[in-house]
Amino acid sequence: MTDALVRGTRELALLLISAAVIGSAACYRFTATKVSSIDAKTGEYDGKTVTVYGTVKERIDLPHLQCYILDDGTGTIAVSTTGPLPRVGEKVHTRGRVQTAFAIGRRRFTAVIEPPRPAPTAVRQPPPSAARPN
Repeated sequence: MTDALVRGTRELALLLISAAVIGSAACYRFTATKVSSIDAKTGEYDGKTVTVYGTVKERIDLPHLQCYILDDGTGTIAVSTTGPLPRVGEKVHTRGRVQTAFAIGRRRFTAVIEPPRPAPTAVRQPPPSAARPN
């Protein structure tokens, strides 16, 4: 009876851990800010950090500007990045600061600006003449 109880407890623990991992992986879909909310309340979101989730619809890769258009099903928004651009059709989530890029009349163009990513650090190799520890 004790072996069956231990086995049952292990199976339950494994099931709960699996559910927690799967649930946390999908959590950003439900906690992401909807693009329609950002569009409707641009003034409230301007300067705030948000997480957005959706499908990449377009990539813009210029020498000093890299961004992609993200569609979450409620609207589209530009996401400026310093990292590699995701592929068109890829589902992504990202975190960044909402910024009104410019306005023409009553129409505002808003973007999510990802924080800069640090440049890779070069690995320094010891000179060939340096003694190596044993």
